[in-house]
Amino acid sequence: MRIGSLIKFYRTKRGLTQNSLAMGICSVPHLSKIENNSKEANVETIRLLLERLSIDLQDVQANEWNILELLKEFLSHIHYLEEEKAKNAYKQLEGYRELIVFTDFIYLYELYKLRYYLLINNREAADYQLKWLHAQRQNFSQYEKYLLLYFGALILMLRGRYEEADRQLTRIIQDKAEMGTFEGEIYYHLAVVKGHVDEASLAIIYGKKALQFYSNQYNFKRILHTLMSLALNYSRAKIFNEALETYNHLLRSIEMLNQKHLLPKIYHNIGDLHQRMGDYKQAVEYFQKSAANIPKDTENYLLCLYNLAQTQFRLEQWDECRESFTLLKMETKKQKVLHYRLFTNFYLLLLDNEKEKAMLFLEEKLVPYTARVEDFKEAHHQFLVILTDYYRQEGKFEKVVQLTNR
Repeated sequence: MRIGSLIKFYRTKRGLTQNSLAMGICSVPHLSKIENNSKEANVETIRLLLERLSIDLQDVQANEWNILELLKEFLSHIHYLEEEKAKNAYKQLEGYRELIVFTDFIYLYELYKLRYYLLINNREAADYQLKWLHAQRQNFSQYEKYLLLYFGALILMLRGRYEEADRQLTRIIQDKAEMGTFEGEIYYHLAVVKGHVDEASLAIIYGKKALQFYSNQYNFKRILHTLMSLALNYSRAKIFNEALETYNHLLRSIEMLNQKHLLPKIYHNIGDLHQRMGDYKQAVEYFQKSAANIPKDTENYLLCLYNLAQTQFRLEQWDECRESFTLLKMETKKQKVLHYRLFTNFYLLLLDNEKEKAMLFLEEKLVPYTARVEDFKEAHHQFLVILTDYYRQEGKFEKVVQLTNR
């Protein structure tokens, strides 16, 4: 506890001058040095100053211990994804806000708050907190600087800036920073990022490290999330048997741990796996399962509908495909999501036997649009292949060359 700063705070709060507080206890210059934390006073002087301020030194020490214990609880609840318990710990810590400023835990507390805002998905509060922390960075310990780097990477991930997040997380690993209880989280998020930047093999390595860490902690929710990441990256790496086995293990674990809210995402990912394997009938079944359970007012629902409709198109299930794309078009209007509306318009033109018009739409609108957006790299490649194949069949080889050189 920075006791000098605490004395100054309560002196000014009570409207006392340095002279009136110091009278009969110590000189004003001596008090000034104490308040600036530049001189160590003896215990008796401190006791007398606190007594005049009606503050009990034992209470101060007890409060400092309470703050430390609450911080440990707060962090533990965050690690174990216990939102309600984390919320309660946060409220209790806020009750000590005036005192926390005078402890050595002030920046850790503010850093943990940022991680808490990310846990409860309060983006606005997280952005504000990140700016404040960057402004205070010169006062941080090395460990606190690494925490800021890590939490900043999480915000970059939320913004879809995976390459930048990858660089920040990789730097922490390369520096061999001692991250304590955050070690598993860093491995997990690095696995997620590596998957997004097409480094599935590294994603699997870091996913396994995270899984080992969480298994040692018996952190079952985190284990489920890590298994989901591993299964997804096994699929990306075309290690299909491992992916299927991991998904089967996930389905059993979700039932046992009563985490059924994860089912729609897992069903969707299993559908995507079967699609990659060329087993389109199985893919349709899992996409349908996902669509039946997923909240309708989310972009994940739109993605699921799109993958369902696209797979039905491949199977030439024309009626079912038209129904899915029509529903998707209606939902994209509600949510005002442009890219799915563009995708849907293209396929509906094909379903209406307007192939020439569909290819013109593809060339003039869809391909240029997907080329501009990093998240649609895979979709851009797929649409470009469709367009070049069409012009090749039409004998328009100049068009093929133009498109392949873009």
